[in-house]
Amino acid sequence: MATRAELERRIVEAIDQHRGLILEVAETIRQNPEIAFQEHQASSLLATSIQRFVYEVEKPLGGLETAFRASRHGRSQGPIVAVLAEYDALPGIGHGCGHNLIAASGLAAAIGLSAVMDEIPGIFEVIGCPAEEAGGGKVILQQAGVFDDVDAALMVHHAGHQTGIGTRYPDGTCLAITELAFAYHGRPAHAAADPENGVNALNAVIKLFTGIDALRQHVPVETRIHGIITHGGDAPNIVPHYAAARFYVRAATLQDLERVVEKVRRVAEGAALMTGAELQIEQGVTYYDVRPSYVIAQRYLQRMCEVGMEIRWERRGRGMYSTDLGNLSHRIPVASASFAISTEPIPGHSQQVVEASGSPFGQEQLLKVSKAMALTAFDLLTDPELLAQAKAEHAAWPPSN
Repeated sequence: MATRAELERRIVEAIDQHRGLILEVAETIRQNPEIAFQEHQASSLLATSIQRFVYEVEKPLGGLETAFRASRHGRSQGPIVAVLAEYDALPGIGHGCGHNLIAASGLAAAIGLSAVMDEIPGIFEVIGCPAEEAGGGKVILQQAGVFDDVDAALMVHHAGHQTGIGTRYPDGTCLAITELAFAYHGRPAHAAADPENGVNALNAVIKLFTGIDALRQHVPVETRIHGIITHGGDAPNIVPHYAAARFYVRAATLQDLERVVEKVRRVAEGAALMTGAELQIEQGVTYYDVRPSYVIAQRYLQRMCEVGMEIRWERRGRGMYSTDLGNLSHRIPVASASFAISTEPIPGHSQQVVEASGSPFGQEQLLKVSKAMALTAFDLLTDPELLAQAKAEHAAWPPSN
């Protein structure tokens, strides 16, 4: 029977052996960006590539055409550990968030674990998750029961020039977010000849914005409220009978978000009352705040060091971003490592990310972090105490430190 060290060596060697395939998949997805729910080429390429390594593939998954699950069973019963792959691009920018690398990390982890699954317990899965940038693919999959039997989940994400993972609260947490769409319906009239007969829907939208600006003084410090006018009228000489706006509302926790959203709704209702317009509000998908597993993160960081990654971690405190990984983190322990794809700071959601995610440095970093993730998955499958500690920490959230 192989020793633990031998199994770990096989995982790393398998990824090295197939580095060409891993980087080819990453680059093909980068060169062919597809936006949320339209990632047909990326999801098919990733699923078929993983299937080559004796994985059972279920596609489509959870009612989503571009979602999939690739599973590899071990020699006996045990936990189910999943790696999450993302592959949607940004409209207009392409892979300005580096999801091509996240996709390829799923393939790399699958290759690594395929070298040892016949000798260890449990089930290893790669779950292809569409539409992180818009639409909440993980939320939809969770609602469909895709994660019901999963014990823990891992993933990676680029962090510009930084490499590391948060290992104590509140590092690694981020903002909960929801989208609110406001539509005001008034009454048209000639803006000069008979304005008194009109009900100005644009005035209602303007009052909405000024009311929200006033609200900013009275919300928690980490709250973010940002919006745009999506329709402001048809012509200057017509009293606008229809006007609309969209806002993102973010807060440190789901509970804070719910309280702020209620205040924003009241502002919107007040704007309707002041102008006489009728109001419609539609609320989109809600991304929860991330609750990272620090137990898993500590092991993940150890593995990142072991594979030769240079840790450069300046991201302290809560991140001012949002992700649908948050919803899953409220259900099971999750950990997401960050890795550098550039030696210099670069802005997120940018052309610089598109270029760095295809650079030789970015590709080498992808291979290293994928090894660390595969080894961490191996730990979760074979170390019952580690998984038990992660579940206990998750059940007792928030952490006391």
